Amino acid sequence: MATISYKEIEQKLKELKEYKYPASEIGYKLLSAFGMTNTSIERVRSGKMNLAQFDGILVKKLLAYRGVSTEQLTTVIEEMKIDQKILKSTPRIIAVSDGDIILAFDPREKESYENKVSKLWLDFQLFYPLAGVEKYRGITENPADVKAAEKMAKLYDEIRCFNEITSESDVRELNIFMTRLLFCFFAEDTDIFEKNLFTGSIARFTKNDGSDLSEYLDACFNVMDQEIRIGISSTVAQFPYVNGGLFRTHISIPRLGMKARRIILECGELSWTDINPDIFGSMIQAVVSPEMRSGLGVHYTSVPNIMKLIGPLFLNDLYEAFEQGKDSEKKLNALLVRISKMKFFDPACGSGNFLIISYKEIRKLEIQIWKRIREITGQARIPYINIHLNQFYGIELDDFCHETAILSLWLAEHQMNKLFSNEFQVNIQALPLKPSGNIVCANACRIDWEDVCPHNKEEEIYIMGNPPYLGSKLQDKVQKKDIVLVFKKIKNSKVLDYISIWLYLGAKYIQGNLYSKYAFVSTNSICQGEQVGIIWPEIFNFNLCINFAHTSFKWANNAKNQAGVICVIVGVSNKTLINKKLYTLDKVVTSPIISPYLTIGNEAIVKKESKPPIGFPKMCFGCMPYDNGNLILSQTEKDEFINDYPEYSSLIKRLVGSQEFIRGEERYCLWISDNELPSALKNPIIAKRIENTRNFRLKSSDKAGVDLALRAHQFREFFENLVIKIIIPRVSSERREYIPVGLLDTNTIVSDSAFAIYDGQMWIFGFLTSKMHMAWIKTVGGRLKTDYRYSAQLCYNTFPFPKLNKFQKEKIEAAAEEILCVRAEYSEKTLAELYDIDEMPLKLREAHQNLDKIIDDCYRNEPFTSDEERLEHLFNLYEELSKNKV
Repeated sequence: MATISYKEIEQKLKELKEYKYPASEIGYKLLSAFGMTNTSIERVRSGKMNLAQFDGILVKKLLAYRGVSTEQLTTVIEEMKIDQKILKSTPRIIAVSDGDIILAFDPREKESYENKVSKLWLDFQLFYPLAGVEKYRGITENPADVKAAEKMAKLYDEIRCFNEITSESDVRELNIFMTRLLFCFFAEDTDIFEKNLFTGSIARFTKNDGSDLSEYLDACFNVMDQEIRIGISSTVAQFPYVNGGLFRTHISIPRLGMKARRIILECGELSWTDINPDIFGSMIQAVVSPEMRSGLGVHYTSVPNIMKLIGPLFLNDLYEAFEQGKDSEKKLNALLVRISKMKFFDPACGSGNFLIISYKEIRKLEIQIWKRIREITGQARIPYINIHLNQFYGIELDDFCHETAILSLWLAEHQMNKLFSNEFQVNIQALPLKPSGNIVCANACRIDWEDVCPHNKEEEIYIMGNPPYLGSKLQDKVQKKDIVLVFKKIKNSKVLDYISIWLYLGAKYIQGNLYSKYAFVSTNSICQGEQVGIIWPEIFNFNLCINFAHTSFKWANNAKNQAGVICVIVGVSNKTLINKKLYTLDKVVTSPIISPYLTIGNEAIVKKESKPPIGFPKMCFGCMPYDNGNLILSQTEKDEFINDYPEYSSLIKRLVGSQEFIRGEERYCLWISDNELPSALKNPIIAKRIENTRNFRLKSSDKAGVDLALRAHQFREFFENLVIKIIIPRVSSERREYIPVGLLDTNTIVSDSAFAIYDGQMWIFGFLTSKMHMAWIKTVGGRLKTDYRYSAQLCYNTFPFPKLNKFQKEKIEAAAEEILCVRAEYSEKTLAELYDIDEMPLKLREAHQNLDKIIDDCYRNEPFTSDEERLEHLFNLYEELSKNKV
């Protein structure tokens, strides 16, 4: 199944509204809407993918469908549920239709479905398994959050089913409606309203069929924005004045029926006291974005990850101040004053997770301070709240997330007020609501942050968040335009990750302010590869530094399929702190300098070099076919060709790229010199392949590609005099301690998926396969997802080779040859198997360790105890060599 978005499914299902299809076609329309290709659908129609002797569609592990008459609908689907032939095929969805009505059943979730075919586009959550998207069941967070989110999702779907919500204003009003419902559910369960006031009133004062529910809710929502009430029915007037802007805007209430009324009453039965505002906002975001429902929980930043950031950004410092002043009332009062003036700003706040957790943690500290003041003074001094929501600022592009963030902050405030009240027996009035955080709905890339969170040079402001990560190839037109607008004067900025905008604007915002800092969660791409040399010099030009960082860690949350994203956390401040902290998976290192590569001891930035170090051979891309596959042969094609035309065997060479080299796969290519061309063209198969290549190149939109049509018998790069070469894979798995580097004979061609050094010496091979070089690759090279991505310009041309004498080169060559000999002893294994971190043979590991020691000794006499030490030495040497170049 192809990946398909919610909007694409909706558009395809709309066809069923606009055109009436026969019952027999509805099943195929479902498969198409949820991502099955036309080719696969034709295979189902022809019986190749459809199980034999079944009257309808039966695709294993996917769909069982029959078109039936109206009077047979219920009978047939019940029979299908227990049909052993169907059950053996384990379809994810069982469905029947008469062309007007569709009935469906999810055997795994035991959920039934009924709808008009013309309204499928409004309610299709049950069919998501057809796209390979299963209902999430693995969240280990508070079950109350999950139950509430799932119940609200059902209500949302029910509303969408009976209301045509298509325009942006329709969607916005529905989102506001859902937000107001959430507040009312929470309010009646947490003493903001009287107990069960909201759902109890719905149960008493509206009809069972829900026909008057919309009208009643409209009246309730309107009265909650009225402080003065005259001539209002008591059934509505019982609701308190809420204020805070939550009910200020009048919206059209969607049409509701019996089922919607029942779901609303069921929502009231949940325990809303246990709801966590810090994650619930994001889970509700998934409610109104059905494409997110494959993993309720994946779309929020987990509390442990937020604590990783806010701890070193500001919270650890505040607790340190608390510890230092815990025996002094004067110092504790000063700390209360300090936190009452602080500002917290998330310029990509989503549903408000970072702001909510920051607010709750500061309020917890506030309670500890007041408790300690009472202890040391011996007086039951009546405490007051020092932290207010107007200290919290945010920018969010998505309208519903923006509304949810405001609501979630209110909920968090109420929870913390209850905690404060219970601790100190202080009565805190819940209503009317006070102004919530200063959350603005806008594009953070185009709005002036100063307009959102005004500040002066003396204010203590903490900017934080988890902005969107999007590589340059994944950005849409608007995002690419954002990059251009922000970085218009910065060279090569088009390759930057989208999150770089926040790093840069954050730097502009805090420059010159000794008391402001920022920290963002990011992909590690901003601390690797060519992006480092583009973005970080600009940040450092504002006289800023990295004051703390978490090195790469795999993103972890409670989602069923955790994202395979490697993240870092980077904190930036003005150059005032003497000691910076670098957090790794197992320790914290203190250093006066943290580099943009998240190493210690040196701020040197490695920039691309187009040439190798003086005296070293060039590393270049392998040969690009640019042939649409016409000059390349599989093992079978090569064998058949040589069997039929043995006299042309000299024109075929082995072709090796990264995958072929590492996995031991076999591919071949035609390798024809200009002198050999006349003879080669006499062969009909070769002539046809060359002609096909010529036609392909002539259609190229690139002039260089068209020019290559003049020599359609050759790869873009062609060498007549073939030599022994070193091959370096461009991409290699993170599950390898070493990137497998190799030597290839004269009869082998290196493809453009790998690098090559032609006629390279054995001692260079030794360096390239050493732990010293791997440390450099891991740090300054880029990544492809989590795999190592080698770059000749960043990894080889910049590598700080030490000065070597003849004796050292000979020792390296002997150790490198030993590695090749050991590999040969395991010729039945591929390099992928030999270099797997868990499967690497001891003899091969020992051979590498021997080479590593020899190369380490070339840099200094004292052994290196870690890669961190190696990197510190390499960066110092790189800086020294760079100065000598100048």
